Amino acid sequence: KLQGLLIRLIVIKKVVVATLLLLVSVAASISSQDMGRLALLADDLVAGDRMLLASLARRALDLGPDSLRAIALISGSYALLVYLAAWAAWNERRWGDWLLVALMALPLPYEVYELVQQQSPSDAIVLGLNVLGLLIVLTRARRHGRTRSEEHTSELQSPMYLVCRLLLEKK
Repeated sequence: KLQGLLIRLIVIKKVVVATLLLLVSVAASISSQDMGRLALLADDLVAGDRMLLASLARRALDLGPDSLRAIALISGSYALLVYLAAWAAWNERRWGDWLLVALMALPLPYEVYELVQQQSPSDAIVLGLNVLGLLIVLTRARRHGRTRSEEHTSELQSPMYLVCRLLLEKK
């Protein structure tokens, strides 16, 4: 029960992150089509004292339209994969658990690199929580496969299966 609850919390967190990535994808796609409007937006954000958003808009301008289109494609594709994995894991599909494991393991090398470079407590906590979540999902994925295998074995040993097999062998 606890493991199922934890996996559902992990799935909810992944859906929130995927939604943010999808928004980044849409923003990058729109921005790549009209760099002039993006420059005006950056100026307006500076004037409105929204420095974080202004900084992001300036970075997008520095990247250029081709890079923004690549960011849009990659972040959008990743978000859709996360949605698919989240749906499947929520509905206890074995392949969904394995896809979620892969998507959770994908950023781990970068997170370790960040931790080594910056050595901040927040990076260590994020890495620790992500590894813990990965282990929880991995445990269910492995157990899910073992349970299914045991069910299949018991089906093969059932009297009905044996009778059917004997009848087929006679023909």
